[in-house]
Amino acid sequence: MQITNLIDNVSYIPELKSEHGLSYYIETTKHKILFDTGQSSSFIDNAKVLNIDLSQVDIVIISHGHYDHGGGLNDFLKINHHAKVYVNQFAFHDYYSKNTDTLKYIGLDQNLSHHPQIVSIHSDTYVIDDSLILYSGINQLNLSPLGNSVLVEKRGIDIKQDTFQHEQNLVIREDDKVVLIAGCAHNGILNILQQITSRSNFKISHVFGGFHLYNLTKDLYEDEERILQLGNELLKFDTIFYTGHCTGVRAFDYLKRLMKEKIEYNSVGTHRII
Repeated sequence: MQITNLIDNVSYIPELKSEHGLSYYIETTKHKILFDTGQSSSFIDNAKVLNIDLSQVDIVIISHGHYDHGGGLNDFLKINHHAKVYVNQFAFHDYYSKNTDTLKYIGLDQNLSHHPQIVSIHSDTYVIDDSLILYSGINQLNLSPLGNSVLVEKRGIDIKQDTFQHEQNLVIREDDKVVLIAGCAHNGILNILQQITSRSNFKISHVFGGFHLYNLTKDLYEDEERILQLGNELLKFDTIFYTGHCTGVRAFDYLKRLMKEKIEYNSVGTHRII
């Protein structure tokens, strides 16, 4: 299995663009997968530089209904007319960030909700095939991101706290590896890891994704004590973590000092062979 980061907040390679977003290109023995599309077409430009042909992708996963993970979907659909795009049934609802009394729309392009390549997932555990499973319905029990407090859903005239029922996570099984791919882990990476492990009895070998320890709306990090508390819990798993995006560089530095070789940053262009 090979996983290449097409978009992240950080790029150390001048030829590769960065933005507040996430996109992974994943090759397995059976599939060519695109997990999230960032907020623009920049992931496509980076794929070209990296000699990755996105027209050959056969499966797309959109982790949740935010622009920084599905904003580039329309551009992808212009260059790929056959890949199935798996989204949670609630992914195209009205999602906003709230700063004092101001609401900013951060959802997906709702015009795409009925696109023929879209596959809407209506169950908490969805088996794509014997190597790919989608998990949602994660309960926020432990150390859920505090940054969720400014993220809301509009239902009619009502503004309600976003419960992140629209968030889904991908598990890939290949050889002796079980890899968990998360988007922002709004439901809490610890909760996601614990509950998928409990529901599946899988032993997760690797985790990729953001941990949402940085609040873009408020430009604030979670405090160091809480970040280290999370790190100590993650160390209880026999798992390697590759993170970035909404984890934030400062939060990653705290985790790296604690977790050492158990965690690495995934900047744009990073290529991992699992």
